[in-house]
Amino acid sequence: MSSIDNVLVLKTAFLIGAVADGLIAIEWLLISLGLVNLPVHPSFFVGSGQDFQFVLSIAGLFMMAWAVLLVWCSFRPIERRGVLLITAVMLFVATLSDGIVFGQLFSTKQIVLGTSVKLSLVILFTGSYWYSKRVHG
Repeated sequence: MSSIDNVLVLKTAFLIGAVADGLIAIEWLLISLGLVNLPVHPSFFVGSGQDFQFVLSIAGLFMMAWAVLLVWCSFRPIERRGVLLITAVMLFVATLSDGIVFGQLFSTKQIVLGTSVKLSLVILFTGSYWYSKRVHG
């Protein structure tokens, strides 16, 4: 595959991550403001209370910042491809945390759906990273 194809693969991975993070950030911020009452994606957790809303507002801001970082990375994808690996590791740790630390809060369906979404992104990010390393060294 050519260098152009490699850049396209990386840009696509960065932008898919940015869209996913951006949508989740917006959702979390809307929930934290009490404007919508939805389960929190991608784990489908349903929380309540001001403390939950406060924590979700902070998480939403960090999620939006990460979405912006991924967009920024898409402008120089080869040089910044390491961010995909960092993102994949964080998502994998979040998946483990959902299952091991907070598993009692989730139903089997919630664990399966949340894990599927996160692991799909982990595979996309790590696959794009390693493919790029193979092509560009």
